[in-house]
Amino acid sequence: MVHRTLTANELRWSFPMADFSDRDLKPAEKDSHGRPGALGQERALSALELGLGIRERGFNIFVVGASGTGRTSTVKELLEARAREEPTPPDVILLYNFTDRDRPLAVNLPPGMGQKIKKRYDAFVEKMLQELEKAFESEGYIERRNVIDAHHQEKTDHTLEGIDKEARARGFLLSRTGTALTLAVADDEGNPLSEEQYEALTDQQKLDLEHKAEELQGGLEDALRRIRALEKETDEQIEKLAREIATSVVRPMIDELKTDLAAHPRVVAHLDDVQKDVLDRLRRLVPESHAINDGGEPAEAEAHHAPARRLSEEEEDGDRDEPALLRYRVNVLVSNAPPGRAASKGKGGAPVVVETHPTAANLIGRIEHRMRAGEATSTDFLRIKAGALYRANGGYLLLHAQDLLRDPAAWEGLKRALKNRQIELDDPGEPGRMVSIAALRPEPVRLSVKIVLIGTPELYYSLSRGDPDFGKLFKVKVDFDIEMDHSTERIRNYMRFLSGLAAEEKLLPLTLDGAGRVLEHAARICDDQSKLTTRFGEIADLVREASFWAAKAGAKAIDRGHVRAALAARAEREGFIELHMREDITKRRIQVETRGEVIGQVNGLTVIDLGSYAFGMPVRITCRSGAGKGEIVDIERETELGGPIHTKGTLILKGVLLDRFGRDTPMCLQTTLCMEQSYSEIDGDSASLAEACAMFSSLAQAPLRQDTAVTGSIDQRGGVQAVGGVNEKIEGFYRVCQIRDAKGAHQVVIPAANAGDLMLDEDVVAACREGRFRIITVETLEDAIQVLSGRSWSTGKAPLQPAILATLRELAAVQSLANQAPRVAARPPRALAKAARHHRRSPR
Repeated sequence: MVHRTLTANELRWSFPMADFSDRDLKPAEKDSHGRPGALGQERALSALELGLGIRERGFNIFVVGASGTGRTSTVKELLEARAREEPTPPDVILLYNFTDRDRPLAVNLPPGMGQKIKKRYDAFVEKMLQELEKAFESEGYIERRNVIDAHHQEKTDHTLEGIDKEARARGFLLSRTGTALTLAVADDEGNPLSEEQYEALTDQQKLDLEHKAEELQGGLEDALRRIRALEKETDEQIEKLAREIATSVVRPMIDELKTDLAAHPRVVAHLDDVQKDVLDRLRRLVPESHAINDGGEPAEAEAHHAPARRLSEEEEDGDRDEPALLRYRVNVLVSNAPPGRAASKGKGGAPVVVETHPTAANLIGRIEHRMRAGEATSTDFLRIKAGALYRANGGYLLLHAQDLLRDPAAWEGLKRALKNRQIELDDPGEPGRMVSIAALRPEPVRLSVKIVLIGTPELYYSLSRGDPDFGKLFKVKVDFDIEMDHSTERIRNYMRFLSGLAAEEKLLPLTLDGAGRVLEHAARICDDQSKLTTRFGEIADLVREASFWAAKAGAKAIDRGHVRAALAARAEREGFIELHMREDITKRRIQVETRGEVIGQVNGLTVIDLGSYAFGMPVRITCRSGAGKGEIVDIERETELGGPIHTKGTLILKGVLLDRFGRDTPMCLQTTLCMEQSYSEIDGDSASLAEACAMFSSLAQAPLRQDTAVTGSIDQRGGVQAVGGVNEKIEGFYRVCQIRDAKGAHQVVIPAANAGDLMLDEDVVAACREGRFRIITVETLEDAIQVLSGRSWSTGKAPLQPAILATLRELAAVQSLANQAPRVAARPPRALAKAARHHRRSPR
């Protein structure tokens, strides 16, 4: 039997002030921004180095870790440091596709070249229009156009001269409107006959006029055919002249561009297409270049009624719905131009993109649409916007897995891009669209990117089990631990992180003992004296709160008292429920005994976890026993308030009972176990040691101390096992005792395996040092029940084992008598009546 009372020094790890000095609070240059870096994450760094070093397909990275461990900031810093030494990826521009306008050309260019080419194209378009306008307004062009127009007019007049004479001879006037010829009846003076005059004619006169008009119709149609032929011939001459003039303007400009951009063959080929397209679309770009005026001079654009055009000159269906100069613009989809000094040195590094809202549009890209009055939406290739995959191509893309999985289309789009090794942007169309219409779909871009997903362990394992593609695409798992073993060097680095945080955020500086108190809380979060938490976000919040209390007190630095004040204020803010439950115990609305002895009753310890705050609270565990069939009834389980782990702990008690007494006597008992005044669901097996003590106390009729609380789980052999939340449990019982019986001495029994987990509050440690409170560790059930009852298990005065065995044998005898008693009620009524008739009464 081994049980031991822990000394005050064993109840808490204290910061070793003697091993450090104020110099350790001066952050190194690399820590000046208050970031913990990869402190305590050596295994994660090794896995990350592997994932970043292998560029082959599928070796993308999934970073697993809890929020607040610095996983995102650490990974981002490492990626940025690595990216600075890597080559800058090319720019990507989109050019108009003259073969298929719905599939823009995607062209890769050296970094920074995309914007330069865009400016060259824009300058070309502006200059081209200016030069074309000048060329078509020049005297040389106007003279040559006048010659063509005059020749056209002369031939047209000659063609109409003969038919006009014939018409006059028959009493008609010939008039021309555009390309149409009409006949009008003339009066005696050679003027057009009015409608009233025509109506005054006799029917015979009207009939004669109609016959004459029919005789002239053939000549009119022939003249009209010749005029149309003349107009087509003239149109071709004008077209030829316009192309000649435009070629003299455009070709030198295009040749200059081609010479300057000769290193980019796809751009050079596109410039050839631009030149051809400009010449083919002169009618739209410079309308006055083709206008024909009856007066022999080029007409204004708004008065233009172009003659029939050749098929090769006509624009495709729907081209009129796009801006005239759209085809000669450039969409810089991705620009990797190095900023600032890096640009002058030609070095910018690979991109590191962090997408905080990874929807399908933000990840892959989107095609913006514009509304037109009274029409459906329309778009063009300039409205194509790059997503994070485009921007990160050639570098690194950092995503949070939970945010990514909120949009199934984004997750599927990412997997498709990684599997095909290319980014292909598709227009999803308008919601509710029932008819398939032409949509933009730019050429795919080859993908070379390292994806880093960040998520929780649960999410990682869920994807591993449920998505067959996940394991093929994310082959490297990087685990960020939530705690680390502390050493002198790690403590020193931790202190530098704290001082760097204070410097960066302009908080009050920490004193040595103030930093030490923060580190003690870092150990408390781990519930382990040998470890420090790596939840740096939570530690940073504590430093910020301590700085507030220090400033409020007028201090110039954060010391131990300010950190303690911050922790106390936090407990007061979040301890509303704890305060009211403690008040219920004080007023005995909830009964908890802290004095005396009671048979079959023990103080158990529970932890109530509210998410951001957890606290301990004692609970009465009672047991009653009697004859039965070997059943241990757990009232929590029967009422469905007990969880599966709690039920398991209770069932183990039956194994303990069989192990201790099952070979000596039948288990003819029934016990009931209850957590009194427990009205909510409970789970966990940490009450099984207390339940076992209450059960054996009931069987042995041995009273248990009520100034003692117990926590721990047991196995079927009676060994005591470690439990969680031991600090909160001890502190919860201590504070109840302080309210109920402040002058008395109290104690808590815990598993020996939990001794190294103790990081108790300083007031509890002080009470233990003064002898008002004790922490006792046990290794077996027998140790615990000896502490509670004051009686040994099998030796010494009034041992428990014989008393329990005697009770079990008595219960077995009672059960045997119960089994032998006649079951009268089980007989049928007729048989009972017959037995009554033959029964002889006693002489008395």
